[in-house]
Amino acid sequence: MDLQTIDLAPVNLRDLGGLPVDGGVTRPGVLLRSDDVSVMPADFAQQMIHDGVTSVIDLRSPEEALFTGRGPLTVPGVNYHHLALTASVAAPEDISQELMSSSATPAQVGSWYAKLLETQARQLALGMTLVAMADGATVFHCAAGKDRTGVFAAVVLSALGASQETISADYAVTATRLPRLFPRLRAIMGGLMPETVIGEGADHGAMMGAHAASMDAMQRILIERHGSVLEPVLQAGLSDATIARLRERLVAADA
Repeated sequence: MDLQTIDLAPVNLRDLGGLPVDGGVTRPGVLLRSDDVSVMPADFAQQMIHDGVTSVIDLRSPEEALFTGRGPLTVPGVNYHHLALTASVAAPEDISQELMSSSATPAQVGSWYAKLLETQARQLALGMTLVAMADGATVFHCAAGKDRTGVFAAVVLSALGASQETISADYAVTATRLPRLFPRLRAIMGGLMPETVIGEGADHGAMMGAHAASMDAMQRILIERHGSVLEPVLQAGLSDATIARLRERLVAADA
């Protein structure tokens, strides 16, 4: 499969608007999560800009960002921020062989997500500050819009007072996009990721799925360790003023 045989428009792009949080619901058109936006068609990018996107937060590893670049959203008026949450895409050093095996469980995936949040709390705090300070809409993304993007979405929604169930349900929406997502990943990331990871016959259990139980496990672990999902990010520098600004921008009061 090559780039000529697939649609390069993002398949896991979705608005985080309309989710229940403390005091109301998330406002649409302000924050979007996505799979890789760097290879989207130019006309798709122009439509996103027309719809109000003024900021991109790229959570991919340095090698991924170098491999496909920033893409057609890199134009005057759109700010690009590279906040890598992993050092590599093919085999991040903190992902074990067990986690990438067919026997991987949601509990193991959730444990890795918790570790990622803890070790990258400063990057997450910075990303949330960028969302709070943006003039227009922000889109944040990684390669699939599942793991790194899912962790970032979880901390933002936690800051807004979303329930654990809401956060896990939002994460699990990606499961409906996976049939279209994997062929796209194979075509785009085949030069970086081995066939055993993204090949058509690859089976890596929960790690290559998007089970609500994985996000449930992450939240449970962080609450047990720190008292809340957000606490590591608060300790890393996320301020009350930034949270207040996030709420001002992202929360629409109940009618």
